[in-house]
Amino acid sequence: MHPATTLKSAFLALLAILNGIGLAANPHLSSLHLRQSNGNINNTGLTTDIGWDPYSFFIHGKRIFLQSGEFHTWRLPVPGLWKDVTQKAKAAGLNAISIYIHWGLLNPRQGVIDMTGINDLQPLFDAAKDAGLWVIARPGPYINAETHTGGVPGHVVTIPGDPIWNPYNGELRSNDTNFHNAWQDYWNAVITVIAKNQITHGGPVIMVQIENEYYNGPGQNEYVAQLRQRAIDLGIVVPTMVNDPGMFRNLVDATDIYGIDAYPVSFNCSNPTFWRDIPTTWRTYHESVTPEIPFMFPEFQGGSYDAWGSTGGYAGCRELTKPNFQRVHNFHLWGNGVTAVNFYMFYGGTSWGQLPYTNAYTSYDYGAAVQESRELSAKYGELKLQSLFLRSFPDLRMTQWKGEDNTTVPGVSTTHLQNPETGSSFYISRHIKSSDTSTVSLKLAVGSRNMVVPQLGGNATLLGRDSFIISTDLTFGSSKLLYSTAMLLSTLKIDGADALAVYGNAGLVYEVALLSETLPIVVTVGPTKVITKYSKDDQTFIINFTVAQGLTTVKIGGPRSNMVLLIADYDTATNFWMPTISGGGQFADYIDVSASAPLLLSGPYLVRSAALSRNSLALTGDLANKTTLTVFGPSILNSITWNGKRVNGPKRTSAGAWEARLDGRSADAHLPDLMSVQWKYADSLPEVAATFDDSSLVEADHTTTTNVFPPYYGGPWILYADDYGFHAGNLLWRGTFEHNSSLPAPIAVNISVSGGIHFAASAWLNDHYLGASDTRLATNNESWPVSADMLREGQNHVTVLQDHMGGNLAGQIVCCTPGGRQRDLQQPRGIQGYYLEGRPEAAQFTKWKLAGNFGGEHFPDNTRKILNEGGLYAERMGWHLPGFDDSTWETRTPFQGLTKPGVCVGFFRTTFSLKLPKGYDIPLSIVFDPRPGQYRAQLYVNGWQLGKRVANIGPQTSFVVHEGILNYDGENVVAISLWSLGSQAQDLKIPSLRLVASGVYEGGVDGIEVNNPGWDTLRK
Repeated sequence: MHPATTLKSAFLALLAILNGIGLAANPHLSSLHLRQSNGNINNTGLTTDIGWDPYSFFIHGKRIFLQSGEFHTWRLPVPGLWKDVTQKAKAAGLNAISIYIHWGLLNPRQGVIDMTGINDLQPLFDAAKDAGLWVIARPGPYINAETHTGGVPGHVVTIPGDPIWNPYNGELRSNDTNFHNAWQDYWNAVITVIAKNQITHGGPVIMVQIENEYYNGPGQNEYVAQLRQRAIDLGIVVPTMVNDPGMFRNLVDATDIYGIDAYPVSFNCSNPTFWRDIPTTWRTYHESVTPEIPFMFPEFQGGSYDAWGSTGGYAGCRELTKPNFQRVHNFHLWGNGVTAVNFYMFYGGTSWGQLPYTNAYTSYDYGAAVQESRELSAKYGELKLQSLFLRSFPDLRMTQWKGEDNTTVPGVSTTHLQNPETGSSFYISRHIKSSDTSTVSLKLAVGSRNMVVPQLGGNATLLGRDSFIISTDLTFGSSKLLYSTAMLLSTLKIDGADALAVYGNAGLVYEVALLSETLPIVVTVGPTKVITKYSKDDQTFIINFTVAQGLTTVKIGGPRSNMVLLIADYDTATNFWMPTISGGGQFADYIDVSASAPLLLSGPYLVRSAALSRNSLALTGDLANKTTLTVFGPSILNSITWNGKRVNGPKRTSAGAWEARLDGRSADAHLPDLMSVQWKYADSLPEVAATFDDSSLVEADHTTTTNVFPPYYGGPWILYADDYGFHAGNLLWRGTFEHNSSLPAPIAVNISVSGGIHFAASAWLNDHYLGASDTRLATNNESWPVSADMLREGQNHVTVLQDHMGGNLAGQIVCCTPGGRQRDLQQPRGIQGYYLEGRPEAAQFTKWKLAGNFGGEHFPDNTRKILNEGGLYAERMGWHLPGFDDSTWETRTPFQGLTKPGVCVGFFRTTFSLKLPKGYDIPLSIVFDPRPGQYRAQLYVNGWQLGKRVANIGPQTSFVVHEGILNYDGENVVAISLWSLGSQAQDLKIPSLRLVASGVYEGGVDGIEVNNPGWDTLRK
């Protein structure tokens, strides 16, 4: 016996005894919570709508495989498009989505909770329920998510304290009174909304995560307990859950459900061919820690985030985690007994504005199944195949580990799982070294009859870096599958016959064996040729075939039963859809509760929904081009509509399907040429002028700070932006000192600037450019020489413009000073040291002032929220907003650029109109020239900051702009800030800029509102 199964076997034996006395008959029983029903809530305070045993979860008493995808609504700031993502998740076969909620956006300042617009959770919950998706709510408070300070608001980052028992984050994420008080408003508000949307109230929420990837520790365990208890007090009755960042036994007993997160190939998108060895201890770890609950991965690698300076970009991330990765690693999860998984990410989206943390750029595409543009990737097709398999064959939801064979075929590992109730088995084969690129031919003894397969010739083929599953002893309808070396897709009824859909790689040999009492009559329609053999003694009918491109139907007829085998090559299979048909009751659209999936379709780019009423079928979805719609469904069909319009035909084929032509409507996306439109230009750095009136700037006059990082030198003022209510975006500092003939002239201006990894800064003395700091460090010291001609009698001003690259994440290495703190959310952004070299202490700076985002924490833009803007003069004045009058500005393009470095930060605006065809989803992006330069540019579209282009670091050049931010039927404003940090010609201009459509899809979702408040509202 596998040594790790001992504990679980003992536990199962106990369950068997309990079954004998009637205590385990209720699937809501778990060993952690003996649930005696008391209405809808048991005596532990948990709903009986959600239950579990050691194998899997139950919803309304039905065993499920929880197949979820991560989606952050705040990374898609157009609420009308959220239903596009939920519909695509449902079409991919998922039955749940998981959502992080961003504390920093909802609680921008102490005492203020904003749950409007893009912060409103209700449209998401409604969209999920409409699609038939459960929701795992993950409100943090800390979420990580490669977002600014892990979602912790700026006003919370500044709370005091530096206890030795919590060295990473001061008093943050602890039970300290200051932090306890800080999360109350947010938690009370967000948990109240989540509670109202629980399954017990007819909503989609089935689980709530407490905190995120946290560790055991003094004050930390107590803090998690406080969060959970407050959630219960606010009405949470669904299970609570924690996600351990790995196999660390953190917070195992803190909540109802314990799970682990895993990213087995890490995040090196610059080297996408490198895979680390696949973990082999997941099962043993689970069975030694929590064998009494389902094995759950709250986060499993669905892609990868990418960092500044990457040479791979998100194309590299998608290559790193492409479909063969999904097969190897997801099948390995199943082999380890996992029956609940959330793929991080399903849709990544955009870290617009100041959402990114310090080492991530604007795009959060993540190499996910659905791209940032909301288009489907090849990974979507693989995820759909896997999800439909899990949905169609419930035997895998309850399996026991029967053994692992690492010796029969050299270099190959085969895990045997068996359902203890049905006897069905699954044999999961992969290379022992998951990165092995060799192709291996093999035969395996499988199933209750221990048959060596394939039987009729050829071998099973394991491709390099791949995995496959042989399924045996499965029932579909009233028929019996003895084994299949082809991957199973789904099962359905075709004209009353049991149909089994399978697929494989074109050109490879596969075999399917069915139980048949008599020699069947076989009719094959399609390109794949089959070889058959029937054994009367054991009633085995074997079909051997080499997969050809396309779909082949094998009708298997007999006097007592009829079966249909559908054989597809892989590419054809990825184009299949199995939309759900609504059932009855409160959860009519949930496949695990009420809905059914009796149809198999192909042809369209996307099938969003289906409604079946006797002989009529109504479909909605998207078309990328003209196509043939194929429907395997009821033979009595005589009417099909597509997006509300009747389809001509349909015609019945010899394969038993309905076919109809979907021609769609041709459409062109006529887009303006950004190279030829009129651009306007203005200087966005007037602060360096001696005559600049700085009365509107904030006095930086604090002499103490709660921050755990002390200033390096200088004083007496603390120049940390968070202390003044500025938590993101560009920062501008203006220091003043006196000079006259009685004072020694400074020989240099020494500044230590902290802006986060990859930040930059520029400095001026009066209107003389001192130079730039562009080192890619988190903090950098510069000593800029001063000459006599730079000085004035009287007041002199040093101006420093710096990037704020976003806050750190918990545990992130941010500095490497000997003996210094290395990890902290609270590392400051601003100036940590300032000094006039050559000057005595009594003749240093006399004051400092600061500019950050307009209004700081009291920002006026309640649509775009606190993290949209920074402290550039153009942003403070509202030049990026629609409606600003730039008619008096100089006509100049960003392609002409600036005249020389250090003179200014340039700001360019253009206005154009769009009139794109209605009834289409047309993903658009603004694309910068890829040629490098030492400049930093920010992209604004109708007031939204949608991109930060760092041309000497990269890699991002293309920035997605969704409908709803772009007005597809009206006027639009695009603006660019251009900050040159170098002196070469390529540092002074943006060579080109294009507006590009990545596709034209008839369909999409309607109800997309444009909400772009302008200058008259926010600045006038």
